[in-house]
Amino acid sequence: MIGDDTRATLAVVRSLGRAGKEVHLAPFNWHSPTTHSRYVTRVHQLPRNTRMQSWAKAAAEILARWRFDLIIPCCDRGIILIESAPETFAGQTIARPEPTDAAAQLFDKAQTRALAEELGIRVAPGCMLDDGATAETLADRLGLPLYLKPRRSYEPGSLGERGSVMRAHTPEALAEALSRIAAPSGWLAEAAIPGTGVGYSVLAHQGAVTQAFQHCRLREAAAGGSSLRMSEAPDPELGATVAAMVERLHFSGVCMFEFRRRPDGGHVLLEANARFWGSLPLPVALGVDFPLFQYDQIVHGITHPQVAYPAGTCARNLLHDARNIGREAISGHGLLDAARDLSALAAHPLLAAWGRERSDTLVQDDLMPGVLEITGAGRMAINRWRANRSGAAERRNAGQTGS
Repeated sequence: MIGDDTRATLAVVRSLGRAGKEVHLAPFNWHSPTTHSRYVTRVHQLPRNTRMQSWAKAAAEILARWRFDLIIPCCDRGIILIESAPETFAGQTIARPEPTDAAAQLFDKAQTRALAEELGIRVAPGCMLDDGATAETLADRLGLPLYLKPRRSYEPGSLGERGSVMRAHTPEALAEALSRIAAPSGWLAEAAIPGTGVGYSVLAHQGAVTQAFQHCRLREAAAGGSSLRMSEAPDPELGATVAAMVERLHFSGVCMFEFRRRPDGGHVLLEANARFWGSLPLPVALGVDFPLFQYDQIVHGITHPQVAYPAGTCARNLLHDARNIGREAISGHGLLDAARDLSALAAHPLLAAWGRERSDTLVQDDLMPGVLEITGAGRMAINRWRANRSGAAERRNAGQTGS
């Protein structure tokens, strides 16, 4: 398994480990809390992914020593590294999106938009950036706020740098964001759509959806990604929309389609992620075990029937939710709302222990990754506080000396 994050990768590790599979992990961050999961049998410390040739050589040595039933890249970087070393992975069974041209369309936001428009699926108003794009012209065309999005999160030549979505509320912020983009052709602009974020996740085989799960975002960061979410019954309209895209691409693999549910109830497609996604712990916790079902589909040729799951179950990422609550409070969300949200956050460990709420990282059968993530964040906060305090003292001393 290639990856190390404490959401998607950790959920895959736990899913397959609980099913009795021997899980080997090749992390990018050798110190990730995921490496301490009880379900990780062995950690392989490959060279940093920025040295692609060294990484491929080390991977070849591992593949020569061990026989794996399945190799699972849990993130964009893992997929790119495998694609960049076809000789290294020749003959291996890999859980990657297929066919190749379908994967390319789903990983490229511009191509995903074009496919959706071809099928008559609503997308957010938007356009590709070019060298002549200005804050004034984009604001006039799409309004404010708007999003600037990289077409792909990672590029083969710069795996150490992740392209992040930028949200601009004012012409000045938009101009500043545009000034940070070195290659406009790799970016697009989209209007911000009011409403609620909805994820429709699937496992597909040769153009047919074999498993589906839907959730809505109860709290999300400005640039996307949920820290608090709730399961929903599958919407037939969304199901038909996703099925049409999957069928057109003759797609096989896992994919999460992101929509915005407008106040009038209509849905707008935002993007697709043709690999395991950050909110994966929720469906796995409710029995829609995408990693295990994909394993069985690829390795054993077994297709599991659709799992009936309960709607209204919440899952929370403790650290991300704390950060999002803090950002909302700073941005004027309201002290009473912040107090209510912080109370619910503080109660999360108990609610998770009682089964009233699901946790992305803190689970009873594998506590160590969640504990390490929380204590690590605490150490970082203390170090930042000490650094800020030291810097303030130095500035005061410098001022006194100058006077």
